[in-house]
Amino acid sequence: MFVTGWLHRQTSSMLDGVVRWPDRPVTPGRVAVVTVSYNTRELTALMLWSLRRVLEWKSLEVVVVDNGSTDGSAELLAKTDAAGGCRLIANASNTMHGPALTQAMSFLASRGSELPQWIWVLDSDVVISRPDALKRAVDRAEDTGAAVVGESWWDSWDETYSFLAYSLLLDPVRVWRDGIEPFADGGDPVGDLLRSAKAQGETLSEFPFVKDRYVIHRGRSSLSAVWQSGDTAHPSYDWAREHHEPHFGLVEGAAARHKELLRAFRAEAGPLDDRKAVEALTTRA
Repeated sequence: MFVTGWLHRQTSSMLDGVVRWPDRPVTPGRVAVVTVSYNTRELTALMLWSLRRVLEWKSLEVVVVDNGSTDGSAELLAKTDAAGGCRLIANASNTMHGPALTQAMSFLASRGSELPQWIWVLDSDVVISRPDALKRAVDRAEDTGAAVVGESWWDSWDETYSFLAYSLLLDPVRVWRDGIEPFADGGDPVGDLLRSAKAQGETLSEFPFVKDRYVIHRGRSSLSAVWQSGDTAHPSYDWAREHHEPHFGLVEGAAARHKELLRAFRAEAGPLDDRKAVEALTTRA
């Protein structure tokens, strides 16, 4: 079951402060997906579509923060929100990835009811590839008593293995609290959160989201949008110059599976400015 939509607009003057998780009961089995969109209109739509067409989970909601997109993303998401397919937080400008995730978490924490048991952080260019992706990740969290479930990759900057932000399952009661850092600005939005969670004694558990193709991560899609825009004032423009090609997690067969899912999505949704596209993003098959 997907919750009904509710449009929530914020300007930069409303972004200060972090709302921590309240001391109220969560709803067992309820999961909130949070994602950030920045000029990834079709890819974000593909992710929303895959949550309905591929993933098997009964109680799911989606919160999308649009970071001032200029490619029609916010307009499509607003229509999807009005039709009950997501909850949109539409920023007037690009607040960057980490602060936008903090917005989404604070929005969920500020609600008076229907608190999710789990938060699933997904990049906007992730597509669900296996129907059991969420069930297996939740099972891993419950079996290991983990507050965070993610997939580790070698961090050449810090010379250590670290979870990346493209797919993270969080227990908000244990992670979104005082003593644990929120999502950060900069290139690694989750590093401070994960390090402080470990320092607070929370368990982090490994799960092969991408390696076993539970999800497909195209990768570098926002960087591609920055590069294609020619916006030299963007803080990531110089980095995007050399890092805008998709990598698909270097997983064999992932690019082909992504193409297969994209083809199915396009066949069903048609042009993204058509009512048919919104229906594809808001209803189950």
